[in-house]
Amino acid sequence: MDYMLDREAMAVGEVIFDGCQEQPVDLNISLPDYCPDIQRILKCQIYPKIGSRSISGDRLMLEGGFTVKVFYLDPGGMRIRFCDSTDTFSSEISLKQAAENAQIYAFPRVEYINCRATSPRRLDIHGAFSVCAKVVVQGHSDVVSNIVGSDVEQQKKTMKINNLVGFCQQQFSVDEILELGSGKPPADSIMRTDAFAVLQDFKVTAGKLMVKGEACVKFLYDGTEENSMPEAMEFTIPFSQMLDCASVTDDCLCDVKLSVIGVEAQIKNDYSGDKTFFDTQIRLFASAAAYQGSEVTVVNDAYSKDFDMNIESKQKTVDNLAELVGDTTVHKSTLSVEDNTVSRVIDVWNEMSTVSAEIQGGQITFKGKYSLCVLALDEESKPFYFERLLDFEYTRACSSSGDNTKCEAQIAVGGISFRIMGSGIEAKTELRLTAEIFSRYSFKAITDVTADEEKPVARDNSAALCIYYAEAGENLWNIARDYRTSMTTIKQENGIAGDVMENRGMLLIPM
Repeated sequence: MDYMLDREAMAVGEVIFDGCQEQPVDLNISLPDYCPDIQRILKCQIYPKIGSRSISGDRLMLEGGFTVKVFYLDPGGMRIRFCDSTDTFSSEISLKQAAENAQIYAFPRVEYINCRATSPRRLDIHGAFSVCAKVVVQGHSDVVSNIVGSDVEQQKKTMKINNLVGFCQQQFSVDEILELGSGKPPADSIMRTDAFAVLQDFKVTAGKLMVKGEACVKFLYDGTEENSMPEAMEFTIPFSQMLDCASVTDDCLCDVKLSVIGVEAQIKNDYSGDKTFFDTQIRLFASAAAYQGSEVTVVNDAYSKDFDMNIESKQKTVDNLAELVGDTTVHKSTLSVEDNTVSRVIDVWNEMSTVSAEIQGGQITFKGKYSLCVLALDEESKPFYFERLLDFEYTRACSSSGDNTKCEAQIAVGGISFRIMGSGIEAKTELRLTAEIFSRYSFKAITDVTADEEKPVARDNSAALCIYYAEAGENLWNIARDYRTSMTTIKQENGIAGDVMENRGMLLIPM
């Protein structure tokens, strides 16, 4: 005998790629004629950026560019110079299936860099960076929500699910002409640029997301005077941008992320001819996912009171986005210098950061590392460079519990302030921490049910009740299934409210 099965569709996000692909960097750089010879290399680093991401069939295409920048001392050993080399890259990654309208999360990661001067005017550079990506496709999985049959007893589980109803990714730019502050010398060349984006607010408007935030950019530039040291200047640019995110509504749980994918700047003259303006374009990448809450009922066990029942099932695990957590903390650190003394700090910046998170006792704890890179002058006003890798830990309250949860955490290093302390510096670093918290549901999903009418349940009709001695903690569902009766009638007969025996005792089982 076949039963009629009622089914519900459950939204399921399937990860079809989560990994990294390494990109080698092998360069031989000759200094341009306008650059002086190299006495000593201070710092060499790769700065990769992903400019575009797309999927064609079962191929993920990531394209972008990278800059290798070298800071060094000139022959006199008292002036910081720099040179750089820029190139493009493309990465093609094979996915395990073709995908349409997939969520693509991608970021670059520097692996290593080796740099040496083979002559006063030539650099040999070997290194690598990785392009890392996670690709998620949305689908639906049918689950049995009810079995129609008067002889059927069924155990059901109701799960709260946030279904993805809208997703968008969009690039846009923030353009501004920035003026150097009073007292700052005119600029001759830009040595290094940092930028990050801060999401301040977003609002749902007619199926779109209005995003407001700030783009923070910092320039390290070389002045026009012959023996001047580099100068740092920071700017904050407010922006707003409309994102097309179909099906988003006010009651959606929205996950919005912003990142900087490139900065272009040119030095411009003011009215007097001094180079005091930066014509700046900051390219931003925004991604937004909108989730709608719903409930799904799943039959995870059943039996017939009249016949032997054949049940086909399979184990399923669903990760459901339960909560978004975001916070900003200031991490204090002391960076000591053993073999030198800092008399002036030229610039402090970050180049690497990692974070993980875990939940316990209604609190989420972030743990990770980040680097601080310092360009400074010693007591003799001679430039030198040092960097430190720092550990941090930050805990805050969250709504989720630690049972059957997992976290995907992200970190963005914001502003860095500092002051000279003894032979080193004391730094205060703004850490912007976010995490998606997922509730993990594991359950037996029934796929098909049939009854064998040739095998009816043998019953003893000589008694209306049977006595059963139950142990504390025993599940009433299992008892009812063994006796092929209803769990509801057992509870009613014995005046029990819960589904589990609290104490050891006698039960009357209706037959």
